[in-house]
Amino acid sequence: MPSILQRLHLLVLLLAFTTTAAQQYTYKARYDSLDTRHDLSRPLIERYFITANHGAACFNLGLMEEIRVSAKEELALAEQLGIDTLLSTASNHVGDALNGSAEAALQLKYFYQGLDYAQRSGNANFIGTAQKQIATVYKTLGDLPRALGWLKLALANVTSDYQINRTCCHLSDCYRLMGQPDSALYWAQRSNVVPRPEEDNYGYARSYYMLGAAYAAKGERQLAEVHFARAIEVADAFHVMIPLYGSLVARGQMELEAGDLAAAIADGHRALLVSSDGGNLEGQVGASDLLRRAYKASGEADSAYHYFELRVLYADSLINATNLNKLQNMAFAQELKEQEDAKLKAEEMAARSRNIQFGIIALIVITLGIFLLIFSRTAVVGAKAIKNLSLIALLLFFEFINLLLHPFLDRITNHSPILMLLCMAAIAGLLIPLHHRMEKLITNMLVSKNNRVRLEAARRTIEELEGSRNDHAAS
Repeated sequence: MPSILQRLHLLVLLLAFTTTAAQQYTYKARYDSLDTRHDLSRPLIERYFITANHGAACFNLGLMEEIRVSAKEELALAEQLGIDTLLSTASNHVGDALNGSAEAALQLKYFYQGLDYAQRSGNANFIGTAQKQIATVYKTLGDLPRALGWLKLALANVTSDYQINRTCCHLSDCYRLMGQPDSALYWAQRSNVVPRPEEDNYGYARSYYMLGAAYAAKGERQLAEVHFARAIEVADAFHVMIPLYGSLVARGQMELEAGDLAAAIADGHRALLVSSDGGNLEGQVGASDLLRRAYKASGEADSAYHYFELRVLYADSLINATNLNKLQNMAFAQELKEQEDAKLKAEEMAARSRNIQFGIIALIVITLGIFLLIFSRTAVVGAKAIKNLSLIALLLFFEFINLLLHPFLDRITNHSPILMLLCMAAIAGLLIPLHHRMEKLITNMLVSKNNRVRLEAARRTIEELEGSRNDHAAS
């Protein structure tokens, strides 16, 4: 049937388009200072990737409010595109935007949603990414064994250097927090897969930060200093907040324990400056506490007390910010719920419209069949018209079957274009011969019945004419 062949052709084109799009657009943190993500003249998929990359850049810079806005826009664009891998990534980014929420369940909701979309896509790298995201929640909650379990599942699936780096960094951090420095070093070394900072500045700096922390945990100060120095250099050059203040505070702590008070104080001051410039309260608390302990060890009680007061001030601000963050996340969650409700309402309206259309099509097919049966019993319509009408009726009937089967195929193939292609080819292989046989059977049956009716009508007409002629002759 022509329509089935057209659908097969469309599926092939869809596969080609997906491959081309994947090659043309990539995930790479890039701040959208020109606001091109809101340029409606650009293709939808291009706007999606600009938004996703802008959100990643905001994460690196620690811009929480912009992260939330970007994540919500990214999810809306992904829903319009309807591509499972993009929906998985967008759901994960929404979960990231909820970081710091007192309700970890809210984060897990979107990370599990991301895992569901990833499993529907069948893409191992996206499945592993979602599993890694789930692990980060348990790590934050302090449930390190469960976090390790999810991270190991993720490592078995992730394939990109980007995600291997993140997963191994989290594994290293978990083992270090559990007091296993050898395992922490092993996974920190495994995380070092980014060859140049230009390719992934956050991942490159974070890997060296984890290496420095692992060597520091093992008591190997010289190696730790080398790796901390590289992490600080790259993070400072690219304005990557978390590895920068993290490395400064960790190196300062190591120097304090080694008795190098001047170096510890210098790193503490720099960490406090960096954290203050970025508005990062966690960094400010860590840096002020390092300075308090360093000045106390050097016998400078006034300075130690000053930084003790600062630490208390920053800790109070962090508690207030956490509470405010919780409220903001609640508002953000409400916005997402409204977005989901609007989507569900639109889907319900589309389903109702689709069911009405299916009903209309079924009524048309049935009505056309009834008319065919009626016309085949009259002499008004010729054999050629009956044949053409029966062909149209059969085409509509088989197309109606295709329409009914399509949603069912979507579900059983899990939206896989390749499986859809194979299923539709199999259905076409069954329907085409069946269509030809039914066309011959029904057309011949209806045409022959119409011919019998027309012959019977002609016979009666002839008899009436002959009867009239005989009556006329007799008179």
